Amino acid sequence: MTVKHVLSACVLLSEQLQASSCNLLQAAAEAEVVKTQVEAERIDPLVWHALFEKALGMASSIDVEPTFPRVERQQNRPNAPAANAFDYWRVNMYLPFVDHLLTELQQRLLQRNERYVIQYILPNRIGDLSYQRAEEIFTAAQEDLAVNKETFVRECQRWKTRCEHTQLPLSLESVLIDLPDDLYPNVARRFHLLLAMAVPTASSERSFSSMRRLKTYLRSTMTSKRMSGLGLLNVHKDRELNAATVIDMFAQRKNRRLALLFNDN
Repeated sequence: MTVKHVLSACVLLSEQLQASSCNLLQAAAEAEVVKTQVEAERIDPLVWHALFEKALGMASSIDVEPTFPRVERQQNRPNAPAANAFDYWRVNMYLPFVDHLLTELQQRLLQRNERYVIQYILPNRIGDLSYQRAEEIFTAAQEDLAVNKETFVRECQRWKTRCEHTQLPLSLESVLIDLPDDLYPNVARRFHLLLAMAVPTASSERSFSSMRRLKTYLRSTMTSKRMSGLGLLNVHKDRELNAATVIDMFAQRKNRRLALLFNDN
């Protein structure tokens, strides 16, 4: 019950992170919201009191008395001393679980990372773009840019001025549609990299699941090229394929004995 209550705050965030169209900055902002909510519930004594009362109700329905283990010699589990079951399960189960969740959110989504600096050239955050942050954006993307730091920083300053004097859309996709690539080529490149930035591991996990279904004991001699092709077909099963086009491409690669091309002439 306690685990269900704590993790219920992360359900929609988890679904957003696993979506193929996940927005990294939105996910990080929502993770901050979840973290704030969980921290508030952690220090609120009424939350744990309500959870413990529900647990007592479930226990009484099956004739189970609330107890807690001995604390003298236990060494292989959380074993903080407590006067009663209420305090014992709060200190040794509830608080460690909540702290672990907060640590995971902080380390995986909220800690300062180079890839988050790009958010300051978005129209809704452009007011926080300083000279130092423009330099940090350049440092994070130096390998993908063909200009020096001074040129990139000046372009970011021009982009900031344009955003402050022009009503631009807030969504990243809309910004890319209206952004003149010839005037702001490096800013546009950073937007494209941000849009293509991978967030979840769901795609790779689906790939491993597909590989497990394809690379069976009966197909132990399958080559990597064939397995990759079948894996892509399995992962992207919702994409429609034109069989005639595939046959034509296969037949045109080299001369074959069979006539695989059918012309209407």
